[in-house]
Amino acid sequence: MTSFPTSYSRAPTLIFSQSSLNSLGRTSYSLARLNEQLATGLNILRPSDDPIRSATVSILDGRLENTEQILKNLEFAGNSLGIIDNALGDAKSLIDEAISIASEQLSSPSDSESRSGQATIIDSLVSSLFNIANTESLVGYVFGGTNPTGAPVSAFGGGYRFTGERGGLTAALGAISDIPITLGADNAIGALSSRIEGTVDLDPDLTLDTRLSDLNGARDLGIEQGIVEFSYNGGPTVTVDLSGADTIGDVADTLEAAIIEYETDNSVSILGPGGVSISGGALDFDIAGGGTLDFTDQQGSYVGADLGLVQDPAVSFTTASGTGLDLDAKLSWTTPISSLQGLGGSALDQISLSNNGQTMEVDLSGATTLGDVKSAIEAASDGIRVRISDDGTSLNVFTETAGTRDLALSIAEVAGGNDTATLLGIRSYALDTPLSVFNDGRGIDIAEGSGVATENEDFSITLGDGFEITIDLSSSDIATVGTLVNAINSQADTQLTAAGRPTTDFAVSLSATTNGLEFTQDAAIGASGAISISPQRSAAAEQLGLLDADLSPGGNTLTSSDRASVRVNNLFTHLMDLSQALRSDDTLGIQIASENLKGSLEDLIQSQALVGGYARRVDEEVLRQEDKSVLDEAMRSQLRDLDYAQASSRFAQLQLQMQATMSVIAQSQSRTLLDFLG
Repeated sequence: MTSFPTSYSRAPTLIFSQSSLNSLGRTSYSLARLNEQLATGLNILRPSDDPIRSATVSILDGRLENTEQILKNLEFAGNSLGIIDNALGDAKSLIDEAISIASEQLSSPSDSESRSGQATIIDSLVSSLFNIANTESLVGYVFGGTNPTGAPVSAFGGGYRFTGERGGLTAALGAISDIPITLGADNAIGALSSRIEGTVDLDPDLTLDTRLSDLNGARDLGIEQGIVEFSYNGGPTVTVDLSGADTIGDVADTLEAAIIEYETDNSVSILGPGGVSISGGALDFDIAGGGTLDFTDQQGSYVGADLGLVQDPAVSFTTASGTGLDLDAKLSWTTPISSLQGLGGSALDQISLSNNGQTMEVDLSGATTLGDVKSAIEAASDGIRVRISDDGTSLNVFTETAGTRDLALSIAEVAGGNDTATLLGIRSYALDTPLSVFNDGRGIDIAEGSGVATENEDFSITLGDGFEITIDLSSSDIATVGTLVNAINSQADTQLTAAGRPTTDFAVSLSATTNGLEFTQDAAIGASGAISISPQRSAAAEQLGLLDADLSPGGNTLTSSDRASVRVNNLFTHLMDLSQALRSDDTLGIQIASENLKGSLEDLIQSQALVGGYARRVDEEVLRQEDKSVLDEAMRSQLRDLDYAQASSRFAQLQLQMQATMSVIAQSQSRTLLDFLG
């Protein structure tokens, strides 16, 4: 209730007016503020009302906005994973149908007309799989990997080309941000071949521009950056900070500058005109003073050890020995060809590249860096990718196109091409090629384990004059192409010698250019007839490509077909193989395609189970984020929202107070006798 002090009883009218207006204004302001609070439902209208609570409300606002965005992302993720699950389920049904067709054809008598009709059905399944592979969700193409903006599979050159990326797209999904919401090249539908893996460590020398991040280091653990210490002839020890070095040239310059400063400070002569440089794969010091330069690491540091300057036991740098340990530089696309020690000083020339049914010669003689090699190979044929191996030592060549065997990728030599493919370690059929990669990874089957020698024979070689050489292979003989060649030659030499014949009558070797083995008989024997090969107790002859080998015009040389060519191991490949085998009435081909489909079906089922697990985690995270949002909303409401019951009571009180104030003002302004006294 408004009242006026008794001291105002004889105060001037102006003071009464000002006091009345102030009192009325305070009440009016309180009413106006309370009216705004009632209208907005907020207790805090501006930060200045309560800075501490306002700051807390601001934090909660940010958390609620973040939660809202995460819930939207989770909605997109759930949609994408649901569509992936459905797509994988459709693909599984499709493959089940294909396997059923293959089984039916294998269990019934061969009928070329019926099989041709079934091949048409398989072709339609391929078209359906193509549509499944390009399924879209709210986030894009679900099988596009980390880049779902473009269709991951396209029809190309009679096959299907997968251009999606590896891995999967991730998003801010709260505690499950690690799960992918798309699938990439690592699934049964779309996969990149990784069969042609470089077999040669190209071992690049250091250059001054070699980045420290491109070095494995002397300990094979990379390069630690920091401080290294050195002294000369047992003199004072100084530190050198290499933490700012980016290239090996920076390291050399920093060390040289520190040593020169050491020479000045201690009146000694250490470096010759060569200073600090590089030699091969290591740092090199031109020690001209006749003393010993010693590097040490601080406790817990391995900077000098990684740079090959500190060894255990300790080794000093001297005039006679000024080179550190090899730093094992990794390959990069800027690595000069001239620095590749793995080439043994040989120059690059041409390679033969077969892909998508076409064979072309690729000239690498003008390449100055590995990037030039990559560009030349990838430009020669669409659907080829060249990558540096994960350990940074060799090149790998991938194909993106799934198709029948005549579309497979292979790399061979060119006559007069200086064995360039072998030098680079990317020839797909070489002496060190494992036989386990033959026939799309199925390898070679041999007859083994029988107690009767004749029952272990795998194939026989018949020379033109009728002499027969039998080959009995063991597990150790089929490790690589080289071990196979040695085994065949050894057994042939033994049998020729036992028969009193010269070992020059027959030999097998890797073809110099064609990807295959050359079985050659002496030219004099060729007058009696051509060399031939027959299977015995195993499928080795067929799996080695000996039964469809090419015979030279004179009949003296038989060259096996290439069974080490590389194809994409996915559903498109296996379905197209099945279609081709059905059309050609190839029972063995149908069986092989069926087995491959069953293997891919297992991968498909595993992918579907994995996606189901992801979807369950998304559902659980939605519930968790919603619970979190409710708690944050409740806390914010307690801090920010208006108590309507309390505000209504306060509003009535202020109205009564205003009425009382106005009544008092009216009474205090009325005239009395004193107003007329002079």
